[in-house]
Amino acid sequence: MLLPALARSKDQAKAAQCLNNLKQIGLAGLSYSEDNQGVFFNLGKGNIPNDGQWTANPRSDIYLRPDDSYAYWALGYFDYYAKNPKLFHCPKCVHPDEWHDDGRYFPSEYWQNSSYGMCRYLLQASPYTSPSDSAVEPLLKKITFYQDPTKTVFCQDAAEQNMEGEEDSIGLFPGRTQILTQWIGQPPYGGLSGLYGGYHFDFEWYRHNNGNQTVWVDGHASRIKFTGLNVGIDYRHYLGLRPLKPVPN
Repeated sequence: MLLPALARSKDQAKAAQCLNNLKQIGLAGLSYSEDNQGVFFNLGKGNIPNDGQWTANPRSDIYLRPDDSYAYWALGYFDYYAKNPKLFHCPKCVHPDEWHDDGRYFPSEYWQNSSYGMCRYLLQASPYTSPSDSAVEPLLKKITFYQDPTKTVFCQDAAEQNMEGEEDSIGLFPGRTQILTQWIGQPPYGGLSGLYGGYHFDFEWYRHNNGNQTVWVDGHASRIKFTGLNVGIDYRHYLGLRPLKPVPN
């Protein structure tokens, strides 16, 4: 009788640690933007680093430059979170993107501090802004662009470190009928999961009791409940537009 209660207690502790991580990450992001004319870290034109490494290899203890082609996006905020990479480790993470599709097979532990993902559309113009939106989407988005910062994703539980959006986020984008197809294919599981022994990668977006933990642009963190692979969440949460179907607080 005690085992289920202990398991629940451990899960709750891990969820609390994850939320605390995300809150600190959100504050780091806001502090960075305040020092940089209201813009989050990017490599120009809204591009964020698209990889997951902190160092050149597991044997190195020298951090990569934020603009290195292998760099994890968190390196851009390095001076704003006490230089502690463990802040980016979700304690429920099993497999973040380990880049097996690029021929990299470093030990899994090497990737554990890269377990939160950011969507490229947070900063970059997207093809999904319609003329009916109240703001004209700029090439590089500043905080003033976001129509509702409390409903705009900054980063969240994810295997993918830089979510392109349509196939590797929990947003159901126009023309799509399922989320996460890049990683899980159409169940039974396929996609990139085949490079990881058929691992069910939807778990990496829904790590906490079927919930995705997210920090929003305004700095608060919360849990998004799983509603189905064919439902996901309103894609506008990733674009800075006011969602038509916002996730509950």
